[in-house]
Amino acid sequence: MTKIGFWSSTSLVAGNMIGSGVFLLPASLAAYGSISLLGWLFSSLGALLLAKVFGNLGRIAPNTIGGPYAYTRLGLGELPGFLVAWGYWISIWCTNAAIAVALVGYLEVFFPVLGENKFAAITTGLGVIWFFTWINSKALKTIALVQVLTTILKIVPITLVGFYWHSLHQYRSFFSN
Repeated sequence: MTKIGFWSSTSLVAGNMIGSGVFLLPASLAAYGSISLLGWLFSSLGALLLAKVFGNLGRIAPNTIGGPYAYTRLGLGELPGFLVAWGYWISIWCTNAAIAVALVGYLEVFFPVLGENKFAAITTGLGVIWFFTWINSKALKTIALVQVLTTILKIVPITLVGFYWHSLHQYRSFFSN
């Protein structure tokens, strides 16, 4: 069994948590004011509880490889296990499409042609998906390095923008407009 190190593991978790929604969601929640912080809090709590559930399932069935599919099959049988795997597989298709759309939307700021030319936008989105598919076909060390680099590319802008725009007067009462 090949192992990855601390930074690669941390980047894998952080990279999966920091998706395109982290960059898009603040603009959507801004209309709700500071009460939107409760949404972030409850979402974080839900993620921690889900991690706890998977941690407990991993302790109960330590030799099980396959995540939600394996745990569902072990606890509920073949058909529910299949349905979970199938649903996860379909959700990955939707997720890849959403990530490609978000990425092209981000790049459109720097390359306006992506907003004007649908072929260029589609080609760019598909090209990035295929590029990362190719990366994931490489050795685990290469995948881990790319994961660390892409996580740094996510965290640096969030941190810089957070420090630049942060000020306490933005946190008004939860019930103000």
